[in-house]
Order: sequence, then C-alpha cells, then structure tokens
Amino acid sequence: MATKSQLLTTSEFASQVGIASAKVSKLIRNGKIKAEKKSGKWMISSSEVKVAQDLSKKAKPAPKKKTSKPAPEKAAVAKKPAPSKKTEPAKGTASAAKAYSLAEFVNMTYLTENGVKDWLKQGRLSGRENETGEWMIDAANLDAPYMKRLVR
Repeated sequence: MATKSQLLTTSEFASQVGIASAKVSKLIRNGKIKAEKKSGKWMISSSEVKVAQDLSKKAKPAPKKKTSKPAPEKAAVAKKPAPSKKTEPAKGTASAAKAYSLAEFVNMTYLTENGVKDWLKQGRLSGRENETGEWMIDAANLDAPYMKRLVR
C-alpha cells in the first residue's frame, strides 16, 4: 500500500475528508475506498482522500429552496365523526337491540373516546347517533374477534 507516514486511521481520514468515521467504514466495506487492516484497525492511504472527497460531493443532495411564505397552519376544529355504515345485528340474538352510549362502551373496553370515534369513522365499529347527537354503539361489536381482546 503506502509507507507508514502516509497511512491514516478511519477517524484521521474522516476528519481530513470532512465526513463521519462510520461513513468511512461503510465506504471501505462497499469497496469504494481501498484500505487494509493492520493490528485490528483499518489503515487508509492518504491518496484515497481525493477519491473520498469526490464520493462525498456526489452523495450530497442539492440544497432545498426555501419558499417565500410559510405553510398554512391547520386549525384544530372539533368534528363529529362521519356516520358509519349501519349494520344491523342478526335478529334473535341478545345483542340485537342493545346499544351502549359512548361513555359506557369506553368503560367496557380498553379503548378511549377518540379511539371509538375513529373506529366508527373507519367502519370497524357500528353505531348511530341518536336524536341528541350522542353516539350509540351496537352491542354486537363486542362479539367481533378484534374486540374480544379489548373487552375489560
């Protein structure tokens, strides 16, 4: 390779090139930089500095242009969940007509109010809003396989 005065460790090489020493090790592993191990350390010829500088220039992305106006902030607006698909439970079952309020359903499961509302939006739970705007969640949801593990 080269004489001892021209050999550099990965940290010395990294400081000369201006990159992280971990990046130097990665370049050696990928075969981009030639090096040899001496006493358990990678020793790199000082002639490889030019190669590494060229590689680091190619790897750097172009700087992003800043926009003149900042991105608009989203205002937090409380929205009611969209009505979900109303699936009727099978008639003749005990849970056919039974429905729980949002607070009751939350107390019966490990879900939070927001979690239940999200699942209603996604259609994972079935329910409906009553005349007062309160959500009534069908009891049949408790029999669903993904809900059985969430029942208290």
